[in-house]
Amino acid sequence: MLSLLKNEWIKLWTKKQPWIFVGLIIVFTLLFTLMYYSFEANTALDSDEWQMQLEQEIEQEREILQSEDASEWEKDFAEMIIEENTAYLEGGINPRQFNNLIYMNDTLLGVASFITLFSVIVASSIVSSEMNTGTIKQLVIRPYERWQFLVSKFITVVLFSIVLIVTLFVTNYILGLILFDTASWNTAMIERSFEGAMVETTAANLIFSKIGLYTLNMLVFVVISFSLSTLFRSQALAVGVGIFALFATTMSQALNFLLADTAWYKFVIIPHLSLTEYVVHDTIIEGVTLPFSLAVLAVYVIILLGLATVYFQKKDIAY
Repeated sequence: MLSLLKNEWIKLWTKKQPWIFVGLIIVFTLLFTLMYYSFEANTALDSDEWQMQLEQEIEQEREILQSEDASEWEKDFAEMIIEENTAYLEGGINPRQFNNLIYMNDTLLGVASFITLFSVIVASSIVSSEMNTGTIKQLVIRPYERWQFLVSKFITVVLFSIVLIVTLFVTNYILGLILFDTASWNTAMIERSFEGAMVETTAANLIFSKIGLYTLNMLVFVVISFSLSTLFRSQALAVGVGIFALFATTMSQALNFLLADTAWYKFVIIPHLSLTEYVVHDTIIEGVTLPFSLAVLAVYVIILLGLATVYFQKKDIAY
């Protein structure tokens, strides 16, 4: 089994595509960093100014709450700002300071979406390309079970995805050290979602929670693309479905709002493809917690990989 895995790993890196993907991750990280440094770092406040400004903002928002002319949404927004600024003041956290870990937290997942795309492309081609060219026949005549060939290819894709994540993390961290002040991993940070939910934690917990949950989601996309390309021998179909699922995650909040009350929606895969929301939220929709999402995703993964394995075991590929 190890010899099969080694063979697949060598075959993967003899192609230009994986090296191009690694290079693009580095380039995209650099571009994101330069944009972040240009537009965000200039808004930093020193240790004397930020507390005074937050207190002034709180007073301004309180005036809005007391105003009879303010609309309901203006008052809701004012309450959110007051709550957020109060949390920053009580925690002694400057929301407008910039260091390497704040930079990582703000930019890491933005570039990570490209890792999902690149992993989907590799997962979609690693089996289907050999089946289309007929080179798969050279593998199945070797003294191994067919499922072992499939497992070695799947593990190769997973390892490649991990290489991309490590490349992103290391590049991001090094650029942060070069351009920003260095902070401790125990630095207190506050994360707020678009809906207003807020959590106070350390930089280490926040960043590594995001990476861990993102990795689990990425592996689901890999499974979808890998399984479909094996079942249908079509790289285009597998990539298309993978990209569609990736696009659907950007619409998940709207779908969650529209379909949250339906009994069947929480068993559909789409709302569970945004696991990073659990960094701030305890639930995505009512009754849907992180363990529930992981259980639903596990069922889909087992079904897809099971179907792909059974098909590959029985498929006549002598053509």
